[in-house]
Amino acid sequence: MIMDNNEKAFESYTGTEVFQILLDGNSSRSVLDDWLERNIQSDLKVRRAKMPGHVVIETGDVLFARNVLIWNPSCKVNIKKI
Repeated sequence: MIMDNNEKAFESYTGTEVFQILLDGNSSRSVLDDWLERNIQSDLKVRRAKMPGHVVIETGDVLFARNVLIWNPSCKVNIKKI
């Protein structure tokens, strides 16, 4: 099985990280809609990215972050230790 960099990052998860997910505007809208509709009990922080037309979604929920990666395989994920 070949793992890309995003999958390798999830393998080193220890529980004290924040996932920063870079998405384009349309993808971020669908992620936020899903988060609201399913009433997911995790915090999200949404901010504009330096890249025009993109948004960064930050969450500490590894399961939600993993689902976003599955739904948007081309997104970039940065894991920040806190």
